[in-house]
Amino acid sequence: MSKKYGFLFMSAVLMTTLAACAPDRDEETEAGGEVSEGEEPDKPDSLHVWVNEEDDQIAAVQTIVERYEEETGIEVQLTSMDMFDQVENIALDGPAGSGPDIYFAPHDHTGNLAVQNLAEPLELGEYEDRFTEESIQGMTYDGEVYGVPLVSETYGLLYNTELVPEAPTTIDELEAIAEELTDTSQDEFGFLMEHNNMYFAYPFLTGFGGYIFAETDGGYDTSDIGLANEGAIEGVERMQTWSENGWIPPSIDPEIQDGLFTDGNVGVSLTGPWNIPSYSSAIGEENLRSAPLPELPNGEVAPSLIGFKSWILSPFSEEKYWAQDLMIFMTEDENNMEYYRVAGEMPAVTHLLEDPEIADDELMQGFAEQILNGSPMPNVPEMNQVWEPIGDALQFSAQGEDPEEVLEEAVDLIHENIATMGN
Repeated sequence: MSKKYGFLFMSAVLMTTLAACAPDRDEETEAGGEVSEGEEPDKPDSLHVWVNEEDDQIAAVQTIVERYEEETGIEVQLTSMDMFDQVENIALDGPAGSGPDIYFAPHDHTGNLAVQNLAEPLELGEYEDRFTEESIQGMTYDGEVYGVPLVSETYGLLYNTELVPEAPTTIDELEAIAEELTDTSQDEFGFLMEHNNMYFAYPFLTGFGGYIFAETDGGYDTSDIGLANEGAIEGVERMQTWSENGWIPPSIDPEIQDGLFTDGNVGVSLTGPWNIPSYSSAIGEENLRSAPLPELPNGEVAPSLIGFKSWILSPFSEEKYWAQDLMIFMTEDENNMEYYRVAGEMPAVTHLLEDPEIADDELMQGFAEQILNGSPMPNVPEMNQVWEPIGDALQFSAQGEDPEEVLEEAVDLIHENIATMGN
């Protein structure tokens, strides 16, 4: 799973963005101004879709588009490509005429795609209401929605029931587990996380009152950074004690954390559902359970960063109406759940996250619950300037440096880097 440190985009491709309306599958609507209200354009012979280059995801999408072909008679051509390569290649393949009608992208690239006119804004109408508020927020830039969410993803807790019979529900309980089970001489730990990685440290950076960028009605105020305020400092000071007490090694990475867990030496791991297969294979599925993040002293569940993967309409598509029709079809209940069952990635639809098939799954329920307590990763280009300075500050803090000092230095650097963007 990529930690989404940002993406270096190619030079912007300038073009005129065409306004288009997503067709309601129950009520035909005007599409791109090319047909009269209540009518639909002629069906194309085919549509072209870029799908993420993961076998399970390809298989899921293949099943779904075969249903669409049977229903509409439109052939759907799939091209597998890493989704991060899709974000880069659309800038060249789109205007060259060799790109797709639809492609697949993580939501934190929305701002860059919109600024470069590489994504078509959509009008989802009432269909928008089915998705979680956070997923629509993640796909919105400058007041426009730029994709149809298919997947929502966040992290939570996976725990070994042979070591921790019941999930910790508060941060105090989590720290008690760390105190009780940690024996560094035996490489045994009660609780592990990448506390030097802002993606995973976000719950404690922000749960006490910090924030990345101030939110506004129109998105984010990137000049207002709350990662060195009183709340952020309090959260980092708390994480610093975990290293001081020997509960978490000052320098930790996924290989160390996951290796110790699969060896049966960790009680609780703050991680994501992408580790369910390897964890359950190592310690036995019957011994693995999931849980949301613990409550903080303020009584609120620690917030996590949520990522979304969405279908994006290419502005270069000549079949926008039917491309949007396919995007909606792929996120309808039956098809979204088909994708979940085959690809193992949770939907971004509120009532599907509460469906017993997900909500009662002991390996997934913790993450589904956490999604409802998270915040979308900011989708503005300025976010790329945040990861490294804050990651360095967290590492320095874990090694014993003053949290207030290192956070203030990091935020100063972020402001400087943002000021030089585009120069």
